[in-house]
Amino acid sequence: MIQRIAAAAILLPLLLFAIFYLPLSLFLLLINLLLGIAVFELLQLLSHCGLQTYWPTFLLVLSLPWIWCYHSDQVVIHLILSGLLCMSWSILRNRDARLGFPSASGNFMTLFYLGIPLSLAADLQHRNPLELVLVLFILWAGDSGAYFVGRKWGKHKVVPLLSPRKSLEGYVSGLLCSLLTAVLVGAYFFPTWSMAYLGFTGILLGVLGGLGDLFESALKRGAHVKDSSRLIPGHGGLLDRIDSLLFALPSYYLLTVLVK
Repeated sequence: MIQRIAAAAILLPLLLFAIFYLPLSLFLLLINLLLGIAVFELLQLLSHCGLQTYWPTFLLVLSLPWIWCYHSDQVVIHLILSGLLCMSWSILRNRDARLGFPSASGNFMTLFYLGIPLSLAADLQHRNPLELVLVLFILWAGDSGAYFVGRKWGKHKVVPLLSPRKSLEGYVSGLLCSLLTAVLVGAYFFPTWSMAYLGFTGILLGVLGGLGDLFESALKRGAHVKDSSRLIPGHGGLLDRIDSLLFALPSYYLLTVLVK
């Protein structure tokens, strides 16, 4: 637990500094660094599941945030070309025909699973960094509430086959922490936003963040590993720290498009 708290105490101020003070080009370089690590970890998980991994996947994912922020009208073209490239590469790369479709799907999924959420993070940092910070605070509060309450009082398991440590008590406390953070911090950052909208945002991100956590747990369970890597002391790999964000950011984007 001490390692977990110490790592968070070091990384949190650095991340907030990057969000508020880095220009878009430098923030995109930071996003590329994080994406490179996350893609490596995810492809390692896929390889442990028996799938083939393609090196062009790195280029496809790393280029997406730049296209998203500087040439947003070309994003669909990039996604279509990426899908065609993954399918074509599977013909050349896979000697076992049974691995062709699942391998191409896994590599293409990397673009959606990692590339789109972190592209949205870069876009939010450029347009309104306070919204990005609000999303992060909601997720951090939910994750912390679930971790500490579940660790001390968790008894009823939610999905023991995927994540034996996740408890109903932790899940409910995490959801409440997300809700309270959205209402309190959101009202401070955005006083014109309604309480109903902030409350719904907190619940939505709390639920989807939890699903993102479970999805990554399913990937690790399939790969027979405990953590995606040992990059961050007390936390595991980068994927273990951003798993909830990977579901929450696209959900927040859809919410703003549909409601605002």
